[in-house]
Amino acid sequence: MLTDWLLIRRAALEIEQRLAGSRVRDVAKLPDGRIAIALWARGTTQTLCIDVWAPTPLVELEPEMEFPIAVDPGFVRAIGAALRGMTLAGARVRKGDRLMRLDFATRSRFGVAGGASLLLELVPRFGNAILLKDETIVHALREFSLAENGTRSIHVGARYQPPSLEGRSIVPRAIADSYPADDAMAIVDDLERRTSLEPLFVYRKPDGALVQAHLVPLARFAEYLGTREPSLLAVFAEMAGATSAGAANQTVERRRAALCKLLTATKKKVDVELRAIDAKRAQAAGRERLREDGEAIYATLHERDGGDRDSEKERASKIFARYKKLGASIPHLAQREAHLRTNLDSIQALLWEIDRCAPGDIGEVGEAISALVRPRAAPTNKPAGKPKRRAPLQWRSPSGSRILVGRTPQENADLTFRIARPDDRWFHVQGQPGAHAILARDDKQPPPDVDLQVAAALAALHSKAKTSPNVAVDWTLRKHVRKRPASAPGLVFYTNPTTLFVTPSEPPPDYVKV
Repeated sequence: MLTDWLLIRRAALEIEQRLAGSRVRDVAKLPDGRIAIALWARGTTQTLCIDVWAPTPLVELEPEMEFPIAVDPGFVRAIGAALRGMTLAGARVRKGDRLMRLDFATRSRFGVAGGASLLLELVPRFGNAILLKDETIVHALREFSLAENGTRSIHVGARYQPPSLEGRSIVPRAIADSYPADDAMAIVDDLERRTSLEPLFVYRKPDGALVQAHLVPLARFAEYLGTREPSLLAVFAEMAGATSAGAANQTVERRRAALCKLLTATKKKVDVELRAIDAKRAQAAGRERLREDGEAIYATLHERDGGDRDSEKERASKIFARYKKLGASIPHLAQREAHLRTNLDSIQALLWEIDRCAPGDIGEVGEAISALVRPRAAPTNKPAGKPKRRAPLQWRSPSGSRILVGRTPQENADLTFRIARPDDRWFHVQGQPGAHAILARDDKQPPPDVDLQVAAALAALHSKAKTSPNVAVDWTLRKHVRKRPASAPGLVFYTNPTTLFVTPSEPPPDYVKV
């Protein structure tokens, strides 16, 4: 959605009509970077949110929210100290410019009036927020010099100079694209005179996604679904939420790509070391030739002169030392290879976990990857106390069985080794990465065969083989499952399995999801 000065002016009118006279209770910086001003009036608190860094800088109104404890040590603290206790006196917009001015006023107990203004430059890529007192800059979110800007500077103590409007048209592009030039100018003049809050023209895609909104109908958006809606601040809030969700998704996808890159690089290192082990094992396999060479030297020492005899004995000694070293390396090579093979299994499992995890679980998968790749690194930013555990996915069957499925590596480990009881049935797809599934009975009776089939189908569905029509799933008692040492969470050994062949699927409708 594109914004222009007329839309910003409409937002200012809404702010003035809905919030004028409200008292500033608090100011904070939200976790997503927005500046939030809590305004109280007639027993109700509303939150004016300002995002000047967004691709489309916005102001929007939200209900009362809980502010974070930490306070930004710079601009947010400054405007909080200046505005707290003041009342919002008005909101206005500079003609032809996306510059909104929020005026705040106060009166001392001696009747002396005072005030401050918060100037919001809502321009994409150049957004800024500036605190003014008597037109002097008290603080600014972004300061810059003439050398950086070329036309004006923003620094504390200077008199505020707004951006130049020279060469700019006051007719917004959305209106210019939909109306002839003379009509467009007349529409702008009419809209500038209006102070009533008439319903907006809002255009959406068939799925409901916001495309554009304006004060007049726009011909260029006629192909979309048009509605009339009362509040531009509500539209801006919807737009901010969609932008935030999109940014969050992009962040998660970048995190997925970074973790995949890290695991792929680690796998390459493991492959190189495995090839080196194979080469050393081949050398060790030929060490008998060294022993034969050393024994041959000793067998002919009596034929050598004194000086040659000493040098040959030294050469034979080095050959036997090399022979012993190669022999001693064989068990170490085997141990190291076993460790590297376990790492490869962990890498394959974690690559699958990256692909399947929900956006909210990417951090937990990242922790498991860090523990594998950098096991000696000290943990950082760990919250105090025990982490809050989430319940695994769970279904209850008509016969009273419970089926539980893990969603992350740590959840798999918790499900198997903390939640499951020794005689519960444990399921895992055979030979591929997959979730752990548990089939439990509170009455400790053997579960019916249909429950075994459903649990196996769920384990297959939550595995790398979920698109295969026929999947081999092993099940065994939980007491036959043990952790695999020095591996990612959830990697295990198990014995005494029974194999079922199933089609990956959700449980039937009569299996109730808890």
